Amino acid sequence: MGNSIDENKIREAIKNSGYLEEQKAIIEFEKNGFFAGGNFAFEDQDEQKSREVDFIATKFTDFTSKKAGFYFYVYGEVKTKSDPLVFFERKPQTQEPLEHYIPIVATQQDFPNIDIKLDIQKILKFNEIHHQIQHGVISTQFCIVTEKGAEHKNLYESLFVPLLKCVDSEMHTISNYTKPFDISRQIYYLHIFQPIVIISGPLYSYDVYNDQLIKKDYIIYRRHYSSGTVKRTLLIDVVSMKYLKQYLLDKLIKTYQAFETTMKDNLDLIFKYCFKDKHYSDLEVKEMIAKQESKA
Repeated sequence: MGNSIDENKIREAIKNSGYLEEQKAIIEFEKNGFFAGGNFAFEDQDEQKSREVDFIATKFTDFTSKKAGFYFYVYGEVKTKSDPLVFFERKPQTQEPLEHYIPIVATQQDFPNIDIKLDIQKILKFNEIHHQIQHGVISTQFCIVTEKGAEHKNLYESLFVPLLKCVDSEMHTISNYTKPFDISRQIYYLHIFQPIVIISGPLYSYDVYNDQLIKKDYIIYRRHYSSGTVKRTLLIDVVSMKYLKQYLLDKLIKTYQAFETTMKDNLDLIFKYCFKDKHYSDLEVKEMIAKQESKA
């Protein structure tokens, strides 16, 4: 028989592995009404092989007054780090349309036949109710500080890329079975996707305006990824494990409830715009057909 491993060593190995942190995160989401599970698999779009993120948590509301629903998907990675993680924060530029970095899939997202600038983000006022846009600052660069100095290491490839690819993959999957608005069916669904990274170690921001290093609980990291199959910009929530419980209450749940309320209050308006946009589209098609027939 092989030598048995002391239980204390088993506990220590599990503690150092990060598995417990993942399970604690899943439990916190479940406490807040999410259906959560670990090790969510998806197909890597570039490599055509299975990859996974640490967990997925979902929450949804169906509106009984109409055939409509709102779905909220959280995809997360949990990282156990002892070295400080530092993000360089700045104010977003005025021309940065942050609401369009929030990944969504909807029965109808744009209404170009009414107004080329009208979309579901404006109708539901994403810029007023989504916690990421309300935060005020973003980061586009980070580093890990070790005894050797400040470096990037491979954390971007190992942590942020799988998360970004997972969200992109899920958006394509859900888009494939989300049918466009049909007057005869009168159904409308909105899906919102939220990527999150939970860090158990020290989390800092570097204020580039005031040259200050500040310990943080929560940071927004904006990242663009481009490959042969994926082109996506996301706003990723980076959260300290110690702050996770409060983050869920102050950020995610408030955002969820705000969308739930505003969608319920604007369902009639959403359907009105869907009907109107379809009507204008049909008129344009009829005019094109009439012009072609007149030339024949």
